Amino acid sequence: MTILFVTHYSGFYGANKSLYTLMLLLRQKYGVQPVVLLPTEGPMCEQLRKESIPYKVSHFYWWVHAKSGIFQWLLNKRKQLINYFHIPKLCSLFHEYKLDIVYTNSVCVNVGVFMAEHLGLPHIWQYRETFEQFDFKLSLSNLVSRKIWRKKSTKAHILISDYMMDSYTSYLPQERVVRVYNGVDLPLGVTERKKNEIKGRLKVACVGIICDQKNQIEILKAQALLKNKGIEIETYFFGAFNQEYMMLMQQYIAENKLNDIAHIEGHTDNVFEALEEMNLGVVAAHDEAFGRVTIEYMLMHMPVVVSDSGANPELITPGSTGDIYPLSDVERLAECIERYVRDPELLQRQGDEAAVVAKRDFSAERNAELIYEQIKRAVE
Repeated sequence: MTILFVTHYSGFYGANKSLYTLMLLLRQKYGVQPVVLLPTEGPMCEQLRKESIPYKVSHFYWWVHAKSGIFQWLLNKRKQLINYFHIPKLCSLFHEYKLDIVYTNSVCVNVGVFMAEHLGLPHIWQYRETFEQFDFKLSLSNLVSRKIWRKKSTKAHILISDYMMDSYTSYLPQERVVRVYNGVDLPLGVTERKKNEIKGRLKVACVGIICDQKNQIEILKAQALLKNKGIEIETYFFGAFNQEYMMLMQQYIAENKLNDIAHIEGHTDNVFEALEEMNLGVVAAHDEAFGRVTIEYMLMHMPVVVSDSGANPELITPGSTGDIYPLSDVERLAECIERYVRDPELLQRQGDEAAVVAKRDFSAERNAELIYEQIKRAVE
């Protein structure tokens, strides 16, 4: 079976990391031949070349946007027309492959739907983000958009959390909607950590794009509260950054004299190597669609403190694999972190339980198995 995967960008972050792992497992376990369409060249292409996964690059536009105004409205309409008339060319890029199905990897793009129609193939649409998460707006009217979502060629709409199931209730045909949690494994070459030991200060990790949606400044505020109580922890922020938001964080760090204990590390290609030195993961994000990094922390035997927003509460069991605090309640977040400072045995015990749960409930192999079931149904 040959599957055309359509992805919305060429970076190698959460959505494409998940897609990459899925493609490798589908090929290894079920003999699927993946081919990929991307809008631009980028780091994802390098990963595809490493695994000899064929891909084509041809520009197409998103059908969602984050800006408003009459000019933007007109521009978006023009982009959708360009997309529509570009479909035959996109399809022709893959004439050498005997495709069986088209698989779209994001809500951000709809070209996969039209390509599947043009080729007379079934389509599966996977959603890895919500409109609330990035303040997305549709480029087309709600009526037209719903018609696209409800096209018969799309045999399944796969969402990665119950939170997303609720978020898309009004848009999607519920009889074709299925929830499949994301799958995350330790990468090859990364050994499982056995001992989560505090060396000096408790080290708190926050991995993800440094931006308003990830809400890292809330962690800094909790750190400042603890410092005022005489409890010093170290925070480490890993990820590419929004310049304006990073400057806001830097300003807060300077004003609260956290320079020696708050570290903005920026992007790293070796997240798990960095996590080897960390003790606790914190996810302060709002409207998180799943939270891949939460499972990465858990796999590294780290308990995780998460906000009660989005899908975060679906992944963590308070008192067992971490804790949950009300979004914006900085004092409660500080209390959650302080508990691990005062009880290193709790840190180890919950970290070990977190690793068990991550491997049992959120493995990449289980994810691939469930998605392959949907693919088989779609092509029958």
